[in-house]
Amino acid sequence: MLTIHFLLLWLAFSAQATACLLCFTTQRKRARVCQHFFGHRVSQHGNCQPIMERAFARFAKTQVDASEIEKLKDIFGRMIFSLEEKSMAKVPYPLAVKEAEKQVEKEMAQLKAAPACIPPCGFQKEARQYRCSSCTMVDCSLPIDCPIQDVHKSEGDVTLLSCGVKFEIPEDATFRWKFVKEIRTNKVFLFQDLNFGFNPSLLIRPTLGSHHGTFACQIAGEDGVLVRKFFYLNVTEKRLHLEKELQEMFKAILNPPPMVEVAGETWGEEVQTNLTESEMPSLEEILSGPDFLHKKVVVFLIVGIAMLSTLATMIAMTIYRWATDIKL
Repeated sequence: MLTIHFLLLWLAFSAQATACLLCFTTQRKRARVCQHFFGHRVSQHGNCQPIMERAFARFAKTQVDASEIEKLKDIFGRMIFSLEEKSMAKVPYPLAVKEAEKQVEKEMAQLKAAPACIPPCGFQKEARQYRCSSCTMVDCSLPIDCPIQDVHKSEGDVTLLSCGVKFEIPEDATFRWKFVKEIRTNKVFLFQDLNFGFNPSLLIRPTLGSHHGTFACQIAGEDGVLVRKFFYLNVTEKRLHLEKELQEMFKAILNPPPMVEVAGETWGEEVQTNLTESEMPSLEEILSGPDFLHKKVVVFLIVGIAMLSTLATMIAMTIYRWATDIKL
């Protein structure tokens, strides 16, 4: 039983190791080469193909650009033909195989390698490669959907979303923009179409609170959907922005700095209480000063206006009561 398992593993390894040779030559062609060298001596055929397979085993890991597959076929086709010519020239079989191996190595070195896949997402046809180890075309193992990008904007700002990608796309690729309100998601069935065309950018001007949500851009070509990009637009409304500024203003008023610097010296509260009325600036001086809109000054003005308004109201009420008490 162990012998059978070992044999199966050896066959599997052998098939993988010589896959590049097996991809582009048939059993019939390889047998014909053996027949050219050894004729009808069947006893010699048993060693013929193993010698050939061992010679070309080091090409098993060959990976080339998908566009080079026809050249790869031609290389091995010429290799079979050269072996047949060498058999007619009475070249010993091991030497003929060795020379053919060197020629294949020289020609394969001129083949173009496939460009590397560019993460994190997208169907990248230009990076498709042919692998001799499996005799198949292989694409990048990257998802179509890209990670969600977070975009932060304030209401009234200009927002520009770009659907550009770092890998090559067809010139006639189309762009479809979609939108879902409020939520952050990449579930395609939740989105509604916005526009369709050849423009890779989406301009939002001005940005409103109603634009808060996820925008999606889908790039498609003749091969289907190439990539989807997602942008979560987080919009801060002006009302909330103003409320935040007011909160910071009130905090500054309620918690003023303990020390005040005047004429290059630092005064504490004890010195400030000794100021006489003659040293206090007049209203005209305050209003003409460059910083008359300072937060503290604004508060003082509001308190003064409120007190004057209260005093005027009390005087008016006193006059009214005095006038109504006069007897005719």
